[in-house]
Amino acid sequence: MQDGSENRYGSKGFSPDNGQTLNKGQEIPEGWSIPKPEAIPAPTYWPLMLSFGAALMGLGVLTSNIIAVTGIILFIIAIVKWVGELYHEKRQ
Repeated sequence: MQDGSENRYGSKGFSPDNGQTLNKGQEIPEGWSIPKPEAIPAPTYWPLMLSFGAALMGLGVLTSNIIAVTGIILFIIAIVKWVGELYHEKRQ
């Protein structure tokens, strides 16, 4: 029985430096693969602004058209800026 500090592949799990093998030369089970690192987009505040705009739109429906219009404008600006950042980041 294992003590919890080891899994069935050893105490360190997958070894990233030896290609398609596990620790101690074990082969990867059929159908499995070691995931390749992917680029992660840089952090941004635009999703927060997008949700704030959506909240203002909902609040504006209940209260005032001015708040709803402000929410719509903020929502549109946030989408444009967020997609623009992602587009320019991808091109670099």
